[in-house]
Amino acid sequence: MPLSRRAHRSPSRPAARTARLALALLPWALAACAGAGPRHAGADLYHGFALVDPEAERVVDEAYLLVRDGRIVELGHGAPPADVAPAQRHDMRGTYALPGLFDTHAHITSGPHKVELHDGAPRIGIESVDAITRHHARTALAFGVTTVRNPGGDPVANARYDARIAAGEWIGPEAVHAGAVIQPPPFGGSAFAYPRSEAEWDAEAARQAGLGMRYFKLYTDLSREELAAGVRAARRHGLTPIAHLNAVGWTEAARLGIAGLEHALPTSPDLLEPEAKATYEAGLGPDNRYIHRWFELADFDGPRIREMLRVLAEREVEVSTTLVVNELVANVDDLDRVYPPQDRAYAHPETMDAALTFLQAGRMNEEDHRRARAALPKALELVRRLHAAGIPILIGTDGNGGGPPLARELDLHVQAGIPAWEVLRLATSGAAARLGIGERTGRLAAGMEADIVFLRANPAEDVRRVREVAAVVSDGRMHRFEDLVAPERQEAP
Repeated sequence: MPLSRRAHRSPSRPAARTARLALALLPWALAACAGAGPRHAGADLYHGFALVDPEAERVVDEAYLLVRDGRIVELGHGAPPADVAPAQRHDMRGTYALPGLFDTHAHITSGPHKVELHDGAPRIGIESVDAITRHHARTALAFGVTTVRNPGGDPVANARYDARIAAGEWIGPEAVHAGAVIQPPPFGGSAFAYPRSEAEWDAEAARQAGLGMRYFKLYTDLSREELAAGVRAARRHGLTPIAHLNAVGWTEAARLGIAGLEHALPTSPDLLEPEAKATYEAGLGPDNRYIHRWFELADFDGPRIREMLRVLAEREVEVSTTLVVNELVANVDDLDRVYPPQDRAYAHPETMDAALTFLQAGRMNEEDHRRARAALPKALELVRRLHAAGIPILIGTDGNGGGPPLARELDLHVQAGIPAWEVLRLATSGAAARLGIGERTGRLAAGMEADIVFLRANPAEDVRRVREVAAVVSDGRMHRFEDLVAPERQEAP
């Protein structure tokens, strides 16, 4: 078709300038198009898996994601985009992708418990050993744990762990730490401290903060006055005070400013009603019987525990429940019932042997273990009530980081009456939010850190399946389960 006369008219001066500018820029535009590569060049593609999203409580089939520089840059489902040319392709068909797991009570830098004589007096210590810490780190990551909250240990060893992980010398989870645990003798050594004056409290908190610790751990035998001094020192130096308590009750600790409580063991006499309290105190001794006796006597509908729940919820005091501890103490006489040999094989043998010796020192007879097992449902009931009251729950093992006990811990929370989706959320995005890092990890979304565990089965159908790890992505690097555990099993003495 011939051009119309209108098409041949001379352009106006502004239009002519625009045309000249377009012609001048045309070579640059063509060059840019010619040099433009595919989207997300250099990214690694993971595809074909089912995405498990605890936040949305859904499973998305045939998902894919792209990872570059340690972060997720794109997430979708269906066939990966045709305009993506990844550096590496990982066919993950048959797996379920979950955000990397959190163990919020993991003594990742702790060595074995040891009892030694110092000046003729016994001292219980838990010294860090680099070779053992490295074993803990690889094993934790092998079982899908990409972040741990370490509630106490030698602060120098903790800082060394962070430096080696950051430098890539070691492979393992990111960690946020408490330093030396504050506890009177016979506990001692680099993993414990016991300030006696306000100046000593201040110096210890300053030392731990200077080494990069986030939490200040206060322990079972401190008095009310010492607990208050510890809270003040922690706050002065920007540390979060947390505690495992016996002498002081949870209600009083919350009022003193404790931000977090460790273990489903609120075993202070102060939380029992008067008659039960007198009975409990009369039977206290140097053994582990106090645990099941407290649960036998506790009245969860009584005014003292109702007040405890109210105060903890009001002040948002988080509780790291570690139900596997209750279960282990109750079953020391028949450990294979809850912690079979094939699972114990993943633990470092020195720490495993020391932990079992420590548990067996609880001086419980056959009748005590029977009663302890009978009291376990009340421990589950306590956790259900904590959750129902709106008290923040953290899920941890009191081990050295994940491993088979983490799957057991999740299952115990389901047995307590918490829905499976909620338990998975608590172990991923919920934990990330409580640790103050939820803006960068704990979820699978574009822009988030690539902390991912690929499982061989759907954990939403059975949370115990979290232990069936095929591979883990941490800091943008993929590790196969077998590659992480095999060297450790060969090197362990």
